[in-house]
Amino acid sequence: MTEQIVSLLGDNRVDEAVALIDANGGPYFGFLHGYEALNALVDAAPSVALYEHQTLLSCYCLALVKAGRARRASAILRDKQACFDSSFVREMIEVTVFIHTGEPVTKNRLNRWRQLEGLLPVDNPLQDGLYYNCMVIILVRINLLKQARNVALRGIESYRQANNPSLEFYMYLHLAHMSVLEGNLHQADRELRMARALVQEDEAAHATSAAFLEIIDSAIALETGRYVPDRKRLEALRRSLVNGDSWAEIFTELCRVGALSLYYSEGLPAALEFIAECQIDFNRRHGDFSEALEIMAATVELLDGRTEHALRLGSRPPRDQSLVGATGSIVLGSMLGKLGNGDLAQSVAREMATSPRFVLAGELVKASEAREERDKVRQRRHVQNAMRLAVNEGLVGPFLEHREAVVGVSGYLATGKFARGHVQLGRLARRVHQLVRGSFLTPDTALKKGVTAHQMRVLSALRDGASNKQIARKLGLSEAAVKYHIGRLLTQFQVKRRGQLIEKIEELAII
Repeated sequence: MTEQIVSLLGDNRVDEAVALIDANGGPYFGFLHGYEALNALVDAAPSVALYEHQTLLSCYCLALVKAGRARRASAILRDKQACFDSSFVREMIEVTVFIHTGEPVTKNRLNRWRQLEGLLPVDNPLQDGLYYNCMVIILVRINLLKQARNVALRGIESYRQANNPSLEFYMYLHLAHMSVLEGNLHQADRELRMARALVQEDEAAHATSAAFLEIIDSAIALETGRYVPDRKRLEALRRSLVNGDSWAEIFTELCRVGALSLYYSEGLPAALEFIAECQIDFNRRHGDFSEALEIMAATVELLDGRTEHALRLGSRPPRDQSLVGATGSIVLGSMLGKLGNGDLAQSVAREMATSPRFVLAGELVKASEAREERDKVRQRRHVQNAMRLAVNEGLVGPFLEHREAVVGVSGYLATGKFARGHVQLGRLARRVHQLVRGSFLTPDTALKKGVTAHQMRVLSALRDGASNKQIARKLGLSEAAVKYHIGRLLTQFQVKRRGQLIEKIEELAII
């Protein structure tokens, strides 16, 4: 059938070709017959015809989106000379294009697209499903996860009626991603298994489906402290999103997984390099700079003891949360909490404030505050509370992100005494202790100088110009211990003053 349409277009029998396309999905031809078929008919269409027939122009816009040229499709939609004669079709194409651009969600746009549901044609479940699919992404982008979940369930029902498992797959993928962000990992795992089963069921599944599955699976792995892809695999996944189907939220999630996993396994330079490459590719794919990715760069720097970037962003958090999205809001909320701005942290992720992950992170922020006040009893109590919240889901990601709150008490908790016979809780405490301890990397250049993990943390704080008292409060050490570490470092690097020590470590690219 695709060959017949291509042949008609090649013979310039455009009206006949358009009639055949309309009989086989119309503007949504690509969703039914695959993107290769969509590209074939767009390539065969005379360039003039593309702008004279609404069906062909719709197909052309969707082909541009899938090829990573959403901005071009958006420009066509704004062109008053375009042949869209039906406001409904134009609105549907616009919302489909929009989810790939990473643009802000304005109140007017959201209200207009919500009203679009009332205009959906009767007895066209595919159309319903596509609308719900777009709305799920938009609602996630503005952190309305509960509403997004309800819409996703309606989308699943629509796609089942349309007998389209390859599109139903996307709804379960969105649900799994939302569950990861909320910290409901068992639920995320079940939803991901459903998505994987639908791909196996559908022989015409899109080529990037495997990449999407791997990204969400890696997100679950990161949250549970399991294996995540190495650098080469992360780069391959990033390229697949640039060259194939993608949307801003899945790209941001890949960056979060990649940046944190590379930081814990290879250190800060590797993490920042990956984020920079993601920022370039995000711009290529979605046509704009990502605020969420900048927040991630500030977050991994903060993990490494570098506060400048985080403080700068924390003093002027994004006014438009839709430019940050749900993943970016989770990271931003965590960063603001670590900077001591808990109220602002809740405001950027208000919809998720009662989710298991957010509540757990809140306990770790309190533990960090107690640590700075050298109240070890209170610090230990809040870390214990966090572990009790985490145990059912096996959620350890927040402990690594707030590792300073755990250092100093995790060894005691790893003995399992506080668990009182709760085997699973004791096992989680030991796992958190091991992962946190292993997350403090010492570069080879520092190892050759005999620098320990504790000394690396002092060096990072020292580089930011902190006084001994500030370093002691930040790391939960006594001032005497800080003086001891700095004295040892001065000897190891054969310098006499702190300023010379900072120059030396920067010269050797140790931090």
